[in-house]
Amino acid sequence: MAPAPGTIPEGRVYSTPNETGPFQIEPNLPSYSCGSVSGHVTVDDFAPEWDHDTDTLASFLAWKSAQHHTESSNNTITALLQPICQFVRNEIRYQLKNHSATLQREMKIQQMETQKQIRQLTETITNLAEQVTILSSHPVPTVTATIVKTLTTPPPRQPPPKPTKPIQLSVPTYAQVVQKQPVEFTEVRSKKMKAKKETILPKPYPTADRLVIFNLSTAPNDRKEAADRALQVINKTITNHPDVSHPPFILANISATNKLVFTTAPQHLNVNYEPYLAIFEDALHEFPVVSSRISHRWTRFIVHGIPTSATPEDVRTEIENTYPALRMGQTPRWLTSPDRRQAKEASSMVITFVGEMTKKSLGATKLAMFNRQCEIAEYISFGPTTRCNKCQLYGHPTQRCTADIHTCAVCAHPHATKDHPCAIGNCKAGHSCNHPPIRCVNCQQPHKASDRNCPTYVKIVTALRQDNKPTADATMTA
Repeated sequence: MAPAPGTIPEGRVYSTPNETGPFQIEPNLPSYSCGSVSGHVTVDDFAPEWDHDTDTLASFLAWKSAQHHTESSNNTITALLQPICQFVRNEIRYQLKNHSATLQREMKIQQMETQKQIRQLTETITNLAEQVTILSSHPVPTVTATIVKTLTTPPPRQPPPKPTKPIQLSVPTYAQVVQKQPVEFTEVRSKKMKAKKETILPKPYPTADRLVIFNLSTAPNDRKEAADRALQVINKTITNHPDVSHPPFILANISATNKLVFTTAPQHLNVNYEPYLAIFEDALHEFPVVSSRISHRWTRFIVHGIPTSATPEDVRTEIENTYPALRMGQTPRWLTSPDRRQAKEASSMVITFVGEMTKKSLGATKLAMFNRQCEIAEYISFGPTTRCNKCQLYGHPTQRCTADIHTCAVCAHPHATKDHPCAIGNCKAGHSCNHPPIRCVNCQQPHKASDRNCPTYVKIVTALRQDNKPTADATMTA
């Protein structure tokens, strides 16, 4: 019997899970064919025993078309995913292969290390076994008990053992050694070591650390007598103190610059008497004392570029205010005369600091003064009596010599003094040579250039004494 129009025969019911979802074929429906054309469905594929409902057929065809489209999309996605999956599989195989190789290498290294330790242990065991064998081969001394019987009579005295003669070792003679192994000997003259002479008196302090200075307004007529009187007065003043038993000062003199200078004993420092300067001034009331101080080691520098409008006191104040760690030993002074500074905006000054120092220990190459950087240079003193060791002329130091060649201080020939030759065999030559030819380059007389009796040197010293000028009154920079 044919089904009613608009219905699906029993056993071929189509249903959908919801109103919008695609149709699904129930499991009890038989399989069907899509016809002769792949991808298209015809009405002849269905059973002819029921009347075909147009809407139902249209719905089924739409679902079939959607299913075919889904299958096509799945095929396309599968085609795209296939190379990706193949790549992932290859990568996984490669990583597994590398990991396996790394594990094999680590296992091989660990195995080699274990074998090495086993070999070392085997060698140790073998050595121990050999030592045990050697020790077991020596017999072990056994201690046997002995019975000591008490004797009623003392045992007879045994004679003392005869002394054995020492073994005489055959010492080969020098001739035998030479005959067995001929050796070439070189004569070596050993230098005699000079033994250090022990002195009774201890080494004194440097003189520069033992001076106490008093500045006088005027100098006495007889300086020697006044210095002796001052030494007696100051020592008497000190020894009157209950804590002082020996005179502290041993020398006194009055210089040409009206300075009364006392020198302490060799084992005394002047800093120990600095607190007593006021007492010393009161004791020296008969002398015109202006001020007093103890001597310090000073270091002088040349400072370039100081404005000529500044006074020495201005320079001192500027340095003390800017650099409190630097203690001025003297008031700065100009390096050149006022005539030479007249047309200059800046010139050089001699700066004196208390203490021993160098440019390196000072820690600076320039000083900031008067809104400018003033360069520091080393100070070298020289005067008319300064003799150059290069050209042997007076008036300048060796550092400032402009001569192209050396001049010998012994023979005045053009070579250095240390290279002076001598024909006498046992002469040490050089500066100590006293054999002819000897000639002074300053006066051309037969004596060395260093001779203090040279007429040229005597003339310079006489002129300085007449002019009352110090012998070291000029400076230079390194």
